[in-house]
Amino acid sequence: MFQISLAAARVNAKLSQQEAAIKLGVTEKTLGNYERGKTVIPGTTLQKAAKLYDIPSDLIRLPNVNDGKHDDEFFLNGSTV
Repeated sequence: MFQISLAAARVNAKLSQQEAAIKLGVTEKTLGNYERGKTVIPGTTLQKAAKLYDIPSDLIRLPNVNDGKHDDEFFLNGSTV
């Protein structure tokens, strides 16, 4: 299955990062962090983005976020917050 990055989906929808952020109800910095994988995008925001960008959410490829709380090792070791 072909997937497209969150940033590419936004660009294909002909929206600037600022325009998309306003429509998604987040700051431009937050949207940039989602696109670069610095922050995990909440599912509700992903669904809004998919609708805004007119693309099914399962076709949006999300970057891996290495924040210590969502890493595979965290869950495999049975760690808790």
